[in-house]
Amino acid sequence: MGVKKRRISEPAQAPGVHTTAPVVRMRAQAASLLGHPVIIMIQPDTVTITAESGELLSADTVETSVKAAGGQALTLPTDFAGAPAEGWEGSLTVRTDEMTLLLPNGIMLYDGTMPTTPDWVNQVREAGSVIVLTGPMATIDEVETVLGEGRMLWTRVPFAID
Repeated sequence: MGVKKRRISEPAQAPGVHTTAPVVRMRAQAASLLGHPVIIMIQPDTVTITAESGELLSADTVETSVKAAGGQALTLPTDFAGAPAEGWEGSLTVRTDEMTLLLPNGIMLYDGTMPTTPDWVNQVREAGSVIVLTGPMATIDEVETVLGEGRMLWTRVPFAID
């Protein structure tokens, strides 16, 4: 069976200075790491916020938001110990591959699709949570580089599967 192709449906904005917040394009990749079900958030765009004075307020709004919501720097070795981060919500509808990740402040981190495998779904159902990995990765091939640079964050998120 071939891989079902996915595409981002939101319009991308050109790089540069914007007076309104651009849409941050993200993709989600289901995987297993060290025996834990994980979601790797692929972030081909990084949105930076500066004040009118030119002062840098956030070099990466996803990184800033995830850290503020309890995201921790991923260092190896890790056992991903701990309870799910408070206030996060995640859900997946297996039939349609539709997934959402909601930050504690009510902002949607991700609303899109994520293909999975039956084994991954069973791992998440058993655990009741999933590890979400974020970092400035344009492709899945950059995971190791981002981890080596110390820019990968992880968060255990309560996760429901329909």
